[in-house]
Amino acid sequence: MTIQIIPAPVVRQTWIEPFTGGTEIRALHGFRLARVEDPVEGFAVQILTRPSGTSALVSAEIAEWEGVRQATSETELRAALAAAGIEMNGADHLFFLPDGRKEEVRAADDAPHVRRLTAADEALFAAFEESAPEADVDEAWVELDHWAVFGAFDGDLLVAAGSALPFREDSLLADIGVLTLPSRRGQGHARAIVLALARHALAEGYEPQYRCQLDNTSSVILAERTGFLSIGTWDVPLPVEGDDEG
Repeated sequence: MTIQIIPAPVVRQTWIEPFTGGTEIRALHGFRLARVEDPVEGFAVQILTRPSGTSALVSAEIAEWEGVRQATSETELRAALAAAGIEMNGADHLFFLPDGRKEEVRAADDAPHVRRLTAADEALFAAFEESAPEADVDEAWVELDHWAVFGAFDGDLLVAAGSALPFREDSLLADIGVLTLPSRRGQGHARAIVLALARHALAEGYEPQYRCQLDNTSSVILAERTGFLSIGTWDVPLPVEGDDEG
């Protein structure tokens, strides 16, 4: 049985309502394509796929490209973008907590081996990062200077860490990331940290948000075992090298 989640207002405002806007190019068979004049955060393409269908927003320039304007499905749109040289990042699940689960999280306590990390833990955190695979560190994007950071310990050893920060400027979505040392996976440390971060976010008036790539099976399982449900998936283009250069 599929469990449906009713998105909180901030989730609807961030992930659902924007994809009903723009100048509609096409809407049929569960596929909507629209042009936007001012793309969010400079994303020239955004593709949101939900159980009800796919909604894609493209910049005014891309909307005029051969194949894009003619696309009648997500598959055709992706093929046209690829032909034009746009490489997509790969879709992320958008996970959120249902209302009932949020109440359970609020009412519980953090695991006894989990605590909040501060600037005083800089050396400890640096040693933890050094012990983790570089690719995992890059993907998790857990930083000690993020808005909220929690760690899980085995004695004095930091074995997992997670952080949260506002998804966008002035956003009330708290984006959560977590990293566990390979030798300590499967022991519940990541789940305990995600719960602590979600509890902290809720107490501060934020909506916990957990994102991960579709093929990151362990991360998907973690989200689901923690009580998160996916409302859909979101994909944007990979950054073009040199975009951030001044």
